[in-house]
Amino acid sequence: MKNKILNILYCVIFMTVVIVPALLTNTKTNQISMIDNKALTEWPEIDWKLTNREQVENYVDDRIGFRELVINSYIELNDELFSVMVHPLFMYGKDGHIFYKDPDYIAAYQHLNTNTQMLDSFVVFLTQTQDYLTQKGIPFLYFACPDKKTIYSEYFPDTINVNEQNISVTDYLKERLADTDVNYIMPIDELLTAKQDRTVYNKKYDATHWNEFGAMTAHKLIDGQIQTWFDDVPVLTEDNYDLEFIQVDSLDIAKFPIDEQVPVYSLKQDTSGDATEYLISYLDGYTNTFYSHYMNETAPNNRILLVFVDSYFGSYQKYYNNRFKEVYFVHRQNYDYLQYYVNLFFPDAVIFETAERSISSEMPLLADFTNYIYEPPYTEEERSTGTKALKSSIYEVNGARLEDQKLYLPQNDTSAIVSMKGIYSCKDADLSGIHIYAHAGEKYLETDYCKQERDAKEAGDHRFSVNIQRRYLAEGTIELIAVDETTNEEYHLQTIEVVYE
Repeated sequence: MKNKILNILYCVIFMTVVIVPALLTNTKTNQISMIDNKALTEWPEIDWKLTNREQVENYVDDRIGFRELVINSYIELNDELFSVMVHPLFMYGKDGHIFYKDPDYIAAYQHLNTNTQMLDSFVVFLTQTQDYLTQKGIPFLYFACPDKKTIYSEYFPDTINVNEQNISVTDYLKERLADTDVNYIMPIDELLTAKQDRTVYNKKYDATHWNEFGAMTAHKLIDGQIQTWFDDVPVLTEDNYDLEFIQVDSLDIAKFPIDEQVPVYSLKQDTSGDATEYLISYLDGYTNTFYSHYMNETAPNNRILLVFVDSYFGSYQKYYNNRFKEVYFVHRQNYDYLQYYVNLFFPDAVIFETAERSISSEMPLLADFTNYIYEPPYTEEERSTGTKALKSSIYEVNGARLEDQKLYLPQNDTSAIVSMKGIYSCKDADLSGIHIYAHAGEKYLETDYCKQERDAKEAGDHRFSVNIQRRYLAEGTIELIAVDETTNEEYHLQTIEVVYE
């Protein structure tokens, strides 16, 4: 009788362990795992051959009930009992330091994945970018953010060896940049010096980025460059910030128990306003992650700063908001839209930032620098009147209404950007050297950018795109002109009258 009861009890426990987690499966869409900071697998469409069986298995593995509880318990037990970090994203180094565990990150530390071909093309992109902006009178700076493994390499696990015969990503990039005129900052030496006085990357918390002390060190270096460009931008100083230490009990992007105090700077008096929502739903681009826009009517200048960022810079608007009239942060993955943003925002300076770890992991997968294109800016010079039969037509208008060569801006349309997309053609003529510009007020806007040019080549046509913030549009005219860079001929295409109604 006793054995029978035990058998029944065993069966009940077994069935409970099997059934309850299945019943508590997370079936909600667009879910993020707090343990490994990843999107959970979505339920795939099922066919009778089960060709996507692996996706189904991944769905069950990601979403079954008690998944995070079981994993967290396993992680905490290993940490408490054996001082071993069993985590999908992070690992222990020496003296309790936590480091990122991504395979590309580790391979970069070992000097095993320095992609010289990609780095060469990236340097060409930076050179082209500075040359383009210089033609427009806009200063440019490239900033590379070192990894924790580069600044605190002495705490990286001894079991991971470095191939000293190979060159590192940072050393190769620095060598290539030194052969160019690109303005750049790669603050490895400065951070190595700064860490002698205070911790610039946290021991545990946020193992993938510097802390506020490291960030302040870096942005002061950027400010040193800014001060050479402008004499009306206030100097970045800690005096304008309050410093406090926040107690944290878990890693930044994953559930792992820690006990650490981290520094946080906050502006003593932030006089800027958050204007992020003004444009965000109207912008073109690959992603609006990290996008922000701040305006400051009390700034000591009328300057506009455009910064292409990733997660290293994504939260550091506070170092610029009170010092510029407007500050735009745009994700650097919008490489192919850089010229689009420059013509839309009218920046006085452009900064382009990348994290060291991204150069050897994400960038080679998402970016194509081998055939990057900038439309040259319009320059005032003597030109002859062109005689080719160039034709242009606008096929799409957003934020306004185009009728009989009049662009009507309705009072009830709150679109923040007015956009006109068109095509141009010429029968039996080579258009490879033709560039279209929009003359509005005192500005000549380039109407092409890399992403549009790639799409046009794929479609086999010639496109232009005029994009203007509505707050910059006054009643007047927008003149579309074409310039043949080979013959220096200029063509009038059409004139559009801007009318408020």
